Amino acid sequence: MEETRRILELMFLTAWADGRFVGSEAFAIQKLTVNIPQLREVRSTADIDLAAKRRLEEVGLEACVRDAAAAIARPALRELAFQCCAKVGGADGAFVARESQVLHLLREVWGFGEEDVERMLVLATR
Repeated sequence: MEETRRILELMFLTAWADGRFVGSEAFAIQKLTVNIPQLREVRSTADIDLAAKRRLEEVGLEACVRDAAAAIARPALRELAFQCCAKVGGADGAFVARESQVLHLLREVWGFGEEDVERMLVLATR
């Protein structure tokens, strides 16, 4: 359950990365949470959102992303987190540098290669 909460945390950090959390990003998170069985385990996301935003303001994006990413050990959940963050980052139609920084950090922390990233980004667009 902790890894699942951390995936949601990463999605909220992606949404907040550019300093604003718009409706399309909230809708994307809600849709992912409802449609992905692993994410359904978390009943309420409001506390995760508030904690992520508060921590983001306190320690910054890089520290938050690295901390959340370090708590996700299973490779399948790492890939799921990456894909979900890509979906959230593109939900508002403007994939800005701060949002792409989340994906860059995840790639770095988890050691994803170029082919892995390309494959996951393709899957994220489905």
